[in-house]
Amino acid sequence: MLPIGCSITAAVSGGADSVAMLYLLSRFAVARKWDLSVLHINHGLREESQRDEAFVKSLSEEFGLSFSCRRPVPGTEGSMESRWSSLRQDVFNEQPGIVTVAHTSSDRAETLLMRLFEGSGLRGLGGMDYSGTGSVRRPMLDMHKSEIRNWLVTNGIEWVEDKSNEDLDINRNRLRLQVMPVLESNFPEAVSGITRSGAILSRWRDLQEEISLISESNNLPIAELLEMPSVLASLTLWNLAGKPRNGFEEFNKILCWLNRGGRGKHILPGGKRLIAEGDLILVKDRGSERY
Repeated sequence: MLPIGCSITAAVSGGADSVAMLYLLSRFAVARKWDLSVLHINHGLREESQRDEAFVKSLSEEFGLSFSCRRPVPGTEGSMESRWSSLRQDVFNEQPGIVTVAHTSSDRAETLLMRLFEGSGLRGLGGMDYSGTGSVRRPMLDMHKSEIRNWLVTNGIEWVEDKSNEDLDINRNRLRLQVMPVLESNFPEAVSGITRSGAILSRWRDLQEEISLISESNNLPIAELLEMPSVLASLTLWNLAGKPRNGFEEFNKILCWLNRGGRGKHILPGGKRLIAEGDLILVKDRGSERY
């Protein structure tokens, strides 16, 4: 994941997980000959934002590491979460070498459950993996949040708390603060079990990516599609539709419709349209036509 001699930019928010990650990376940096630096993204959304930036800068100076801070300005399209996620990824893409983020096994379990509640398919349920988008890596993914905090406390290491993590209007916070404690108190191995399932699902998700080789064009013979095992046929339609995050059950309905000899047009999950004419299906952008 982190080869000898590579350049690593540690994305550090100042919270417990990212602070622990920085300590661990620093501990091994010399032996592994890493060129280690620190990146902080100041979203400017909270009163404590300046405090967090100053804390991470001070910590970087303590380790003798170069520090940079970015203050991106979000756009207006999509949800706030998606806008900031896209901005963070843009910042990560600008960094040299590898970017490490401090997602943990607890984050992985929460993400899988959130996706399950949303009705996601394999792409969503596969969730987090050790390798993220582009050069992003997750070296803390096997560690539980409680283990990390216990280690920090034992070693007298400070971090800063993000008060927004206590906001119960945020879905993930309700899951983290109200659901996960009850789940783990009744099923102590819940997080490790969920993350194992996530790891298995991520391998199936990777198989989905390979299916793109089957459907490289935007059309396919109907007979060929219907001869496939149903799951493979649904995955092929999902791939043609642009791999939408939700609505996988609609592809099963379309297969049933085609099996009955259905012909015509369908709007697919994700917004593209499917046209079944003669012996072929064609998937194209929806355009301005009304349905």
